[in-house]
Amino acid sequence: MSQIVINAKERQQAFWKFLLLFILAVGLVLLAFYFDTTVPTKDNRMMRQQLNNFKLQEAAQDRFVQTMDETKNLIDSLRKPGAQKAYLNSLIMEKIRTLNNLQYKDSSMYSRLNTNVIDVFQRYLEATNKITDIGDMPAEVEKLKADNAQLSRDLTDCRTQMNNLLTTPR
Repeated sequence: MSQIVINAKERQQAFWKFLLLFILAVGLVLLAFYFDTTVPTKDNRMMRQQLNNFKLQEAAQDRFVQTMDETKNLIDSLRKPGAQKAYLNSLIMEKIRTLNNLQYKDSSMYSRLNTNVIDVFQRYLEATNKITDIGDMPAEVEKLKADNAQLSRDLTDCRTQMNNLLTTPR
């Protein structure tokens, strides 16, 4: 004898609801697992790329700073007595061109800083060249002022003597 299930329809509905919710829950767990493994991989890849970019930027800045120090030393050597000004100026201009090539061409902080550094070096070079052109001029000007004062006194003395000679009876 077989038994007749009275609530077969409700049992079947409950089974299908359970199966649907079970599949949904398993799907959500699998989806969470998928994102848990793929998102960090993408983040790691992106962070590695950023780290590589930072290392490249740091290496470029190191080269820029090294060239900047060499340029500063060359500009400072213009003030040494007996320096070959034309040769040093050509070396300095070559270093400044190298600095221009090493600087970033974007709108980053390093780009603006490097541009300002290059401008300062060009002004420093111009000022140093003016100073070396002037050289001992201030000392020469003071000597010429002293000579002028002495010659003015001599002229005054000569005029006084001439007036005395002209006014004295013979």
